[in-house]
Amino acid sequence: MKKLNINDVIIKPIITEKNSRLTADHNTYILEVHPNATREDVKRAVEYIFAKSDAKVKKVNIAKVKAKAKKMGRYEGFKKSYKKAYVILSAGAIPIYGAEGVEKDKKESNKKGLKIINTEKLMKEAEKDIK
Repeated sequence: MKKLNINDVIIKPIITEKNSRLTADHNTYILEVHPNATREDVKRAVEYIFAKSDAKVKKVNIAKVKAKAKKMGRYEGFKKSYKKAYVILSAGAIPIYGAEGVEKDKKESNKKGLKIINTEKLMKEAEKDIK
């Protein structure tokens, strides 16, 4: 089997509500990876690519997602199958889909999930623009 280039291992992050929750609560990231990638390949790629953010991988789990049958009107086909990796970090963060943004939204939101707007700051900025 041909050895993978470290930059070809990670294809893209998989961004869903559930995955964002996993990232915020358990420091777990879900990434779409190359079909021939192994756990060791994914670990090396994450630690190499995100070295600036001091990402240290604790554990990697890999799952294959099978192709799913879909219909569009009278046409039938399949969604593509892919391989995904659950990457659990012991230290650092992967700044791909904004774990920092998720934490910031938690702090700035109330119980209903609505963002709280600081009206005093907006009024001061508007007064400065008028003058």
